[in-house]
Amino acid sequence: MIMRRAALALLCVLALTGVFLRDNPLVNRAQDYAHSVAVASAATYVTLRTLNAFLSTAQELEVGVSFIASGTARPLKVLEPIDDTVERVAAMVFGVMVATGVLAVALGPMSAIGLSLLAAALAIWTLSSKGHAGLPRRLAWYGGFLGLALPIALILSQPLAERLTEGVYQLNVAMIEDITANVGGSAALGEDEPGLTEYRQLARNLWSRADELISALLAVLGVQIFRIFILPLILIGGLFVVARHYARD
Repeated sequence: MIMRRAALALLCVLALTGVFLRDNPLVNRAQDYAHSVAVASAATYVTLRTLNAFLSTAQELEVGVSFIASGTARPLKVLEPIDDTVERVAAMVFGVMVATGVLAVALGPMSAIGLSLLAAALAIWTLSSKGHAGLPRRLAWYGGFLGLALPIALILSQPLAERLTEGVYQLNVAMIEDITANVGGSAALGEDEPGLTEYRQLARNLWSRADELISALLAVLGVQIFRIFILPLILIGGLFVVARHYARD
């Protein structure tokens, strides 16, 4: 009995240490993974907004026409569907980026709350020799789940996600960079301000490869959502089933 109480007291101290520890290694590793996904999302977002700005500018270019009457035309207005699609994908990527940043910030407080519940359950077990068996057990398992499940799920997601999606991710990122290589690059357009001819050449490249571009953008977005949401949620679901089983038994 004495050894059991000593072990419970030690575990309680360790749980409290995790609550007040400023640099929790478990949380830090999970935050590093979330930060890496946020950085990748930010890079994709910048590329999309640059492309969006180019398409919007190209659509506003006017040329003079004269057939029956003189006037102006916007020959690159045909790019509007691509522009709208890129803008909507950029909005979704921005949402992923913001959600990932919030998740990285919330990891610390959520883990601290869970470990506090675990420490409270261990303290009850240590100080009480009889009774209250059901409440501390549930408090311990659910507190441990809240404090450890999300960081562990994110840490496990990193190697799994890289193994499952890295090839697809790199292939589609390379395709996006190839299609948008000259968009927004002043060196590629020459020293002078780009004119209608340069915009037409770049717009023709985007138009001819629009299907590839949109497919690659959706693939990159899907990989980022899988890495930061779907895969961790699957792992968290498995950990919750385990916690609920032992909390009831």
